[in-house]
Amino acid sequence: MTQQIHTIAESNNFIVLDKYTKVLENGDSYQSESDLERELIQDLLNQGYEFISVKSPTAMLANARDQLQRLNGVVFNESEWRRFAEQYLDSPSDSSL
Repeated sequence: MTQQIHTIAESNNFIVLDKYTKVLENGDSYQSESDLERELIQDLLNQGYEFISVKSPTAMLANARDQLQRLNGVVFNESEWRRFAEQYLDSPSDSSL
């Protein structure tokens, strides 16, 4: 026996059916953290972001400095960068519990 589903209302943005059965993908609704991370990275790549591999906190800060300078059209001298990094990026109040 074939189940009939009828359209109640339809527009360019949506459709309303008289019956709906939710289909679960892969049989479960759990997504691992690594799968979520891979999906986020792929979404960002699809939006035009560039993936870089950062291997250390020093490299991460160097990249942050470069990106902030390019974004804002400024060049930090060493004392300005050190103060900015200490006050805003590496604040002691941001430490984990």
